[in-house]
Formats: sequence, structure tokens, C-alpha cells
Amino acid sequence: MTEWNKDLEKRILRKSRFTLTFRVLRILLIVFFIYCGYMLLINFIADKLNIAKENAYYSKLALEWTVPNVRGDFGFEEEDMTIFGTKKLSYNLIKKVGHDDKVIGQALLTKRLSNLSSITFSHPGQKQLNDFSFSLPVDPRTERKLEGNASPNVWETLEKLPQGTVGELAFSTTSFMDSKQLIESLRKYDINILWMPLYTGEFVDYNPSGWSGNDNLIMVSDLIGLTGGNEHDNKYYETARINGLDKDTLTESEQLMVKNMEELLNKSASYYEQFLGLGHLDQKYQYIKKKGFTVYGAVVTGPVKELLKLQDVSFIQGEQLGEVDLWNWQSENKE
Repeated sequence: MTEWNKDLEKRILRKSRFTLTFRVLRILLIVFFIYCGYMLLINFIADKLNIAKENAYYSKLALEWTVPNVRGDFGFEEEDMTIFGTKKLSYNLIKKVGHDDKVIGQALLTKRLSNLSSITFSHPGQKQLNDFSFSLPVDPRTERKLEGNASPNVWETLEKLPQGTVGELAFSTTSFMDSKQLIESLRKYDINILWMPLYTGEFVDYNPSGWSGNDNLIMVSDLIGLTGGNEHDNKYYETARINGLDKDTLTESEQLMVKNMEELLNKSASYYEQFLGLGHLDQKYQYIKKKGFTVYGAVVTGPVKELLKLQDVSFIQGEQLGEVDLWNWQSENKE
């Protein structure tokens, strides 16, 4: 039997420390490899389930429906999913002025496993993402005629702008119109129609979440609009994106909007209501399926001289001037 002494004690302590350190390192390595394996697995699953592409597609869709003439850029950037299952991605916000797309900000999506998911927008230099509002032509409850919410001096401002400029103009109409009717009425003007607010049964089939006005004016804040249609494949890659509304693209755009609404309605209400901000989506879908596409305004873009011609259109009210840019226009045959 070895006699106990100071040297033996030191050797035992050194061996114990080495053994303990080795065990701690081994546990840390095991935890590290488990973590790496877990992260690889959840990101592999997220990629196979197309989680980023799906959320990018539907968030862009909701953006285009709810914000006049603002769209998400084609591509997006994504971060790896966190250990808690949170996925972040971002894409540029663009709007069309003339024939050019302008980057006006960025959308940031944070998709969590819980209902605390969010979409935020940054738009430097702008007070809000879009300043346009649209006035109902009549009160749906009483059929009483209403006024438009016009911005001051729109036509005077357009008259003072150089001819070598293009602009963005929004307006309401003096009556509800079928989408085809409005497009046909504007066909002779050298402009592009980008977005049209839809009447979807507000105040009759349901009460909108938000509206403003007075005895002679009603503006719904949670409205949706018809824009150029979008379509995706089974991996949520965009396979079609229509950039405007005219007699050739209207029917397809309407069909694609209905199809996309049906897809969203098959998801949880919290997804399309809370995350995407599409309130009363089912009621809006049911109205469109039953009554068709009823519009009461538009956002258009074109040369300043063409926008000025709309001043003489009898059914236009509530005109609002948007952004103006240098000439980037090529006239198209409207016949």
C-alpha cells in the first residue's frame, strides 16, 4: 500500500482536475454537437417546408392589396432560424412612378412559433408608407351621395410641373363601378392603372375595423385593392407577376386574387388577420365571389400632361398627387 504523502496528494489532485476538465469539455462538445445538429435539422426542415418563401410571398401579397402602389421586391434576404424557431427575412419596398420602380424602404418579417410574429416597415424620408385615401361615393347604408377627399391644388401643381416629368395620381370615383367599366373609361389616356380600391360589403355585410369621415365623407382604412396578379409554384417561387391593370390583364389578375384569397383562408385566422393584417378577409372574399369586383377609385401613373387630362373626367373626385419623377415613359398603343 502506497504511503500517503504530499506528492501523492498533488498527483491525485492533478489527475482529478484533469479528469473533471476532460468530462466538462466532453459534455460541452456533446452539447455543441447536439446544438449544431438541432440547428441543421430545423433549418433543413424550414428549407424543405419553404417557410421563408411562403411567408415572403404572402406578406408581399398582403402589402400589395392593402397599400396602394407599394410592392415587395422580387427577392428577399433571410437569416438562419434561431434555436427557438424564429425566422427573420427582409425585402425592399418598391413603388412605380412612370415606368420605373423606386425603392422607398424595407420590410422586415419576424416569424415566430407563437402568435407574436410581426411585420415592420422602414421608409426613410416618408411620414408613412402611403398617404393615399379613398372616399366611398355613397353611404352603403342609405345610398346618400358622398363627397371625395381631395388634396388642395392638385391640378394647379400638375400644371406647374415640367412636361418632361411623370407622376403618380390617386382618385376616387363619384359612383361604384365595375372594374372593367373603370378600365374601359380610362383606356384613351396614356396612363397605367396600378391599383383600384375594392368595395367589399363594408357597413352592409360587416362593419370595417377602421374608418373616418363625417356626414358627407367616409374613408375606410382597412380596405383592400385590386392590383396586378401574382402566382407561385409549389415551392412559393413567384411564377407570374402582373405589373399593371388593363383590358388584357384584368381578368387574370382578378382570378389570381381570388385564388390567393382562397389559399389564405385555408390557413389560421391568426396568420392572415394578425400577422398579415388582412381583417375580415372571409367577408371580403364572399362579397367578391358573389358580387364581383366593385371599385371606387384608382392609382395611376403617367406623363404629367396625361394626368392633367383627368381633370375633365366627370366621374373623378378626391384627387391626390403622389410622387413625381423625371421622364421615364414610353407611350403604348391603347387601342
